[in-house]
Amino acid sequence: MNATTTQPEPTSTKRAAIAKSRSSENALQLSLFAPYNEKVELLADFLDWKPTPMEKGDDGWWRINVDLPDGDYFYKFRVKSTSYFAAGQDVDVFDPYALSISNDEHENSVLRVRGGQRLYVDYQWKHDDKPLPVNQELIIYELHVGDFSGGLGDEGTRGEREKGQFKHVVEKLDYIKELGINCIELLPVKEFPGKGWGYSLRSLFAVENSYGSPEDLGRLVDEAHARGIRVLIDGVYNHSEADAPLAKIAYEYWYYHPNPDPDYLQWGPKFNYTHHDKNLGLFPARKYVKESISFWVEKFHIDGIRFDATVAIRDFAIIRELADAAYDKVNGAKPFFTVAEHLPEDPAITQRANGAPVDAAWHDSLARVLQANILGREVDGSHPYDLDVLAAKLNPATNGYGDGGRYVNFITNHDFHRIMHMLGNNAKTFGEAAFRRVKLGLGLLLSAPGIPMLWMGQEFGFSSEKSLDPRPLDWTLLRHDNNKALRKYCQTLIGARKEHIALRKDTFECLLSDKERLLFAYKRWDEGGNVAVIAANLRDQPAGECEINSGGLEDGTWREIVNGYDATVSGGVLKDSLAESEVKVFIRQP
Repeated sequence: MNATTTQPEPTSTKRAAIAKSRSSENALQLSLFAPYNEKVELLADFLDWKPTPMEKGDDGWWRINVDLPDGDYFYKFRVKSTSYFAAGQDVDVFDPYALSISNDEHENSVLRVRGGQRLYVDYQWKHDDKPLPVNQELIIYELHVGDFSGGLGDEGTRGEREKGQFKHVVEKLDYIKELGINCIELLPVKEFPGKGWGYSLRSLFAVENSYGSPEDLGRLVDEAHARGIRVLIDGVYNHSEADAPLAKIAYEYWYYHPNPDPDYLQWGPKFNYTHHDKNLGLFPARKYVKESISFWVEKFHIDGIRFDATVAIRDFAIIRELADAAYDKVNGAKPFFTVAEHLPEDPAITQRANGAPVDAAWHDSLARVLQANILGREVDGSHPYDLDVLAAKLNPATNGYGDGGRYVNFITNHDFHRIMHMLGNNAKTFGEAAFRRVKLGLGLLLSAPGIPMLWMGQEFGFSSEKSLDPRPLDWTLLRHDNNKALRKYCQTLIGARKEHIALRKDTFECLLSDKERLLFAYKRWDEGGNVAVIAANLRDQPAGECEINSGGLEDGTWREIVNGYDATVSGGVLKDSLAESEVKVFIRQP
């Protein structure tokens, strides 16, 4: 916003309150870090939007004390820019540290004063004492707040505000819990323009105003915790949106100019983590990002961060430093999980306990293999029905990670077309056959080593192309038998994973790799003697009888948990049949 934009007038009530405040002792400080800018002024409704000079300290912060009674106010800063595109010009910016920004064209910072102090989150936490799952037990549900609600079958009542807000996620937490999910990963929920995914942020502090208030977000996290569900946020720490306040104030102080990345990695002003201010003895970009991470861990009680596009940040030591800001704030009080989207994959970024930057990474290469086998088509160099590659990618001992806790498995996420869309568009597979293929992929995903993740709506077969435009879930699909059956299938497999420890361990042994019939089976187990065998028919044709005669299977009764019947192992041999694209999970009974 430029300096000539007309601001809303303060109300007569607010004017009266301002007049009374002249003799009040309730003074607080507003500040802006702009160490090399020549001028900073405060504009605010309690000052009739008249520019009021601020004073700069030796530490680079411009400050002004304001004397205000309790209430809610709007303000912003007018700064003489040093940015290459506006050098010497006055620019108006909201506070880069403000937690709330007005949801209008003015983008004013919101100041809430209570008891003479600045109030950030007016929420009373109720469920901090609830036990939460440890990292190795997570079953993640990737969720876009804007598209999770408000679609067909979820339009709300007449006169209700538009769906796609934090409060509407709260309304569906019981649905998420019933599915068996114990962790939701929110696509970016910090201030961004428009209605996209939110990966071009204008602030690392402000809550996205179209999603609701800071209190609404606090309630979402708290209510999730009440149900034993952890909450991760998507952290975008490589770049900002072009109109971010820091870019307008002093672009070259915070960001690279020019951006050194190749075109395919350029999404906006890129934080320059190597720039060191010798006068003040600090790295400006690192300072701001680490303060944001610490602030969000403290104010919103989040349980982890997914670091976006870490390959663009590149320096593992810097990524580790950013993650440290979260762990230092948590200080061991609860489980915390950091996961990197690092593509192409490099397992070296994981296993934080041994000095790496983060705990885990997205296992993108397995996603391509699973997609290829579901579609029966090549996907980005991954070929269908290559059983050796499939086994190698599923096995922690051979996929480069060595530990299932170091990677997150998925079939698709927000960066892909949905698998049901891919089946129809690429493989020309529809109806019952498409649902069978989706079940095939989910059967492998939810029974494999690693931490599984679903993309919202995947559990009932929602189909759409990848798009930055709104694509709200179609909840009417759950009225149809195939969609309901798919959700029940997911629920059953998730429940089995949570109940049977063998399905959560790193152990993996391939028991059957029939390349002619495309039959594939593997064993999972734990030290206590719990054993699971997973058998899959990768072809969408009945396989007939399937025999597994390796792996030292113990004779006796084994429970097949997908269909709910008992099978018998005799002489170390498990015999059963597999239908089209079917996955069965056998658990040894005591």
